[in-house]
Amino acid sequence: MKKSLLPIVALATVVLASCGGTSDWSWTEASSDETLNYCLLIGQIDHNDSAARTAGIRAALGTRAAADLLKSTSSANSETPVEGTLELADGVTYKTVELEHAEQKNTAGATWDQQTATSTAENWTAKHGNDIDFFVSNNDGMAEGAIGASNWISGMPIFGYDSNESTLQYIKTGSIMGTINQNASAQAGGLYMLARNCIDGVTNPTEGGFSVASANGYGKVGSDYNYNATNESMLVNNFTITADNVDQYAGKTPADLIDTSITKGTTEKVKVWQSYYNAADTFLNSSMKPLFQLYADTFNFDVTETFGNGADESLAISNLQSANADDYDAYMINMIKTTAAPTYLDEIATKIGATAEAPTNTPVIFWNRQATTEAGEVDSAVMKDARFNNIYYIGFDAVQGGQLQGQMIVDYLNAQAKA
Repeated sequence: MKKSLLPIVALATVVLASCGGTSDWSWTEASSDETLNYCLLIGQIDHNDSAARTAGIRAALGTRAAADLLKSTSSANSETPVEGTLELADGVTYKTVELEHAEQKNTAGATWDQQTATSTAENWTAKHGNDIDFFVSNNDGMAEGAIGASNWISGMPIFGYDSNESTLQYIKTGSIMGTINQNASAQAGGLYMLARNCIDGVTNPTEGGFSVASANGYGKVGSDYNYNATNESMLVNNFTITADNVDQYAGKTPADLIDTSITKGTTEKVKVWQSYYNAADTFLNSSMKPLFQLYADTFNFDVTETFGNGADESLAISNLQSANADDYDAYMINMIKTTAAPTYLDEIATKIGATAEAPTNTPVIFWNRQATTEAGEVDSAVMKDARFNNIYYIGFDAVQGGQLQGQMIVDYLNAQAKA
């Protein structure tokens, strides 16, 4: 929304708005100078999922440099955005500018922080006012934080990622324009299916219950998974939720979303250890955790849940150290830092006496947060640790999800341009 094009008689309004005024958003004003300015709320600089979303957003909007498009998506958060162009349905080629971007990290060190996003949105709006045309967030929690800013511009488009129930309600009221669903039910069911296969000694554990029905009566996950042998990863696709289809998902309980093609199996009950990176994370605790609790009985799991502090591995590792080595048949880990996989593997190997000469069959499965190197690349080497016969990562396809989020934004802008 560009004040420079308003009549001179409105100068006082211009000055006020540029200092953080909150006049209502409209596409007519936002597109009036054929420049689209946006602000980006980054979840965690060194998180490969966050970077994949940033990469998808910038690629779709033309603000990722051509040379950077040849790099891995994991580098996106450390790159400098460029001025881009975007041709929309009205036939106009718009200039696209990323006005601001910042990691949403609180003073305690926790990232993806909703309250920090509120303060950030207030500061950016105070600085740029209605020159901001839309916001994009690496997750729903930060998007909700942004719209809670005291000077939030009414009707300002903002796009999230995660499909939290609270965000779906905001989509219904038009406060948030869209989100990406990580296919939480398929993630939760897939994690437990994979762990169950490894515990039960199933040959080709990435196939039973995935590409073919489980031989032990656990059915077959209803969504397609893609297995990458190099990274030992199992990835499921995401999907978009906007005002057009939100009623299919809003207001649904975890029981409504459970995958009915997964069935209660026949193998004996076992104890498993499962960590969450942060007890305060909205998506994991409101979407994933209830699904895990429903699936636990189906897979005959006695689950010990433990929670990290969201800032570093100290609490999670302490919880792991206090666990009895003989108690658990699988370890399912949601890391705080995606570079911490070696730390967890060392701790578990020491605890259960695993060596390269005498590797353990006890599975270690990293979920929702994939192991990366310090450079931000997927860490294939750590997944081949010779002390373990079963190391896997299971989650959503972050690259595909980032591309979906970028396309969702372009689709929204096209709809505005055609209206």
